[in-house]
Amino acid sequence: MKIPPSPKRRPFYVLVLLALATVLAVAGCSSGSSPRQVLEARPIGGGLTPLGLQLPETIRNDREVRVGADISYAPVEFYDALAPDVLDRPSGEPDPGVQGIDPDLANELGRKLGVRFTFVNVKFDSLVDSLRNGRIDAIISGMSATPDRATQVSFIEYFRAGTSILVAKGNPKGISTMADLCGKTVTVQAATTQGDLAKGYESKCPPGQQMRVRQLDSGSQSLLEVKYGHADAALTDFPVAAYNAKVSDAGRDFQVVGQQI
Repeated sequence: MKIPPSPKRRPFYVLVLLALATVLAVAGCSSGSSPRQVLEARPIGGGLTPLGLQLPETIRNDREVRVGADISYAPVEFYDALAPDVLDRPSGEPDPGVQGIDPDLANELGRKLGVRFTFVNVKFDSLVDSLRNGRIDAIISGMSATPDRATQVSFIEYFRAGTSILVAKGNPKGISTMADLCGKTVTVQAATTQGDLAKGYESKCPPGQQMRVRQLDSGSQSLLEVKYGHADAALTDFPVAAYNAKVSDAGRDFQVVGQQI
């Protein structure tokens, strides 16, 4: 069996969902009632909504959509025990819930369908494989809708953002563009577009001034390396960079430099 290529984070956040693609398509083919009218007509505790009754049988029976996500990507999806400093997760019980833009979206979808959306933490480069093999029903995570990947799964695009450069507060290395990263240590999450972006710029650096690109398992790890002085900059999606610059140690850890790429 051919192994699908690893998914890559791109400037597009998309909802990857074979089942939900069908659900949202039929939403426009309902009886003509508005979404608000459908919700108001639903009895409290009445279970599946009229739209939810059109879900695949297995989801109707389970009343649950299993959502795969890399839950280390605040403010898109993260564990609430990480807040307000989303990088330094404290230990202890109870197990934290999932918060963020994507869980909020999933909650609203759940209300309209009458099912639960349960988030499952899956390593980013395993998400597409997990969906194709039925371990999850959907991916709601930062992932680009590339033509190659669209031959394997169905996409609904709902968010756009560029890549940003995140550096230590005060910008001690004077970084403002990708060119300034030549000769510097740069962290990225593995299997992401940021990694491809860094590799592309490496070839433009002068001899002896190559970027030292380190690919790490999670977005949080790539930012922590900058926080603790083990890297000069991290490349990540703009919402993640802006959020961490605002909340990590009350804004004293990071700053975003340059323009979105």
